[in-house]
Amino acid sequence: MKIKSTIALFTVILGLSSCNFLDQVSPNDISTSDAIKTAADAEAALLGVYNTLQQGAYYGGQFPLMGEGLSDNATTGGYSYLSLDQIGNKQVTPANALVQDLYISMYRTIVNCNHLLQALPEVTGLEDQRRQEIDAQTRAIRAMAHFDILRYFGEHWDTGSAYGIPVIAEVQGISDIPVRATVGETYTFIVDELKTALAGINPDDDRVQYVNIHTINGLLARVYLYKKDYANAVLHANSVISNSPYSLLDATLYGDIFSTRRSSESVFELAFNKQNRSDFNGLTYSRDDALRTELFYLASADLNNFFQSRPGDVRAALLDYDVSRNDVTIVPDGRTQKYRGEESRDNPAYILRLAEIYLIRAEALGRTEGLDDLNLIRTSRGLQSLAAGDVPTDASFLDAVLDERRAEFNFEGHRYFDLARTGRIGSVLNVEEFRGILPIPSNEIATGQGRMAQNPGY
Repeated sequence: MKIKSTIALFTVILGLSSCNFLDQVSPNDISTSDAIKTAADAEAALLGVYNTLQQGAYYGGQFPLMGEGLSDNATTGGYSYLSLDQIGNKQVTPANALVQDLYISMYRTIVNCNHLLQALPEVTGLEDQRRQEIDAQTRAIRAMAHFDILRYFGEHWDTGSAYGIPVIAEVQGISDIPVRATVGETYTFIVDELKTALAGINPDDDRVQYVNIHTINGLLARVYLYKKDYANAVLHANSVISNSPYSLLDATLYGDIFSTRRSSESVFELAFNKQNRSDFNGLTYSRDDALRTELFYLASADLNNFFQSRPGDVRAALLDYDVSRNDVTIVPDGRTQKYRGEESRDNPAYILRLAEIYLIRAEALGRTEGLDDLNLIRTSRGLQSLAAGDVPTDASFLDAVLDERRAEFNFEGHRYFDLARTGRIGSVLNVEEFRGILPIPSNEIATGQGRMAQNPGY
């Protein structure tokens, strides 16, 4: 997806190190207003936006995997790497270098979106329909990036909280000081952007490596679930399930999701290739005889215990705890098999999968109406259906949904957020409740001139 000779003009921020995400100017940069003028420029700039999603600190590896290390799904390896140790110990500080890289990388994506959206109305030689489609894809990505930042750095479970995130909806300069929106204001921006994108997207384009109509509906379903607007979560989940070409794989084919590309279950899958590799394999597997110190994120013994209580679940096969295949430094922990391919290392980022859409709808519908969706996922993964008596209360049904999400999405970046949004960070991880989100990086606080409030507890 990277076209380096052209895209470099529109992703100049990628190579910069900064103490503030708005500090993005280099003497070697060109003016963005001069860069995006023609239809070819706009198409290249759109690819540049996708390129920023591929950063190693974002969907190239760290964004989904860091959440695993912060949850009960993973432990960390490394070799005397303080920032990684803090993640594994669930004791992150505002000075954590990995957290700062994560924060800046997500805002880099937003900055690129803003430059393209600002220039797009004046681009010449671009048909109106294509202009609208580029606008829609860019807005959807900008909304997704804001939501990703909110999940890691804002109190996303409480729409009444003052601790949202800086919403950056236009091109800004070094002198601009970002301030935090409330959580409610942040959600309003994200939803409005996705709705605008939905109105402008090409309904006939189903390519899963790019934002399409089903991507946007899936993102809206996810956002509404977190926001606890269950009726709208169901509405948009229904749209994906009823109107898309995607389908669940049989239990015997479950591994194909990760060993092939763009399976029938992928709604939005960010592509990589041998020239443009992701970091997933190196962070989680590396090679057969890897040592713990070489890997960042390992499957926890607790995750193994979880699957031991679920006989028949085919998803357990994608976790390797075998002593004969793991160095003694790794056991009793293990390694995920979702990101194999040690030679090519072109593992995709699975941003949205159909199984998530079914589980969103199950959770949003609740115990009475959502059991069928929950059971559909269970039976497609080798498990027996649950009867109504197996989940006699709303609380027990939510437990069952969260267990299914853990089984389905381990090492895909959902567990930490699920624990936070359902108020289970303290009880499950035995840490303070405020650790359901990460601290705003200390450099952002320092350069905020007193206008950027730190998250409570940090």
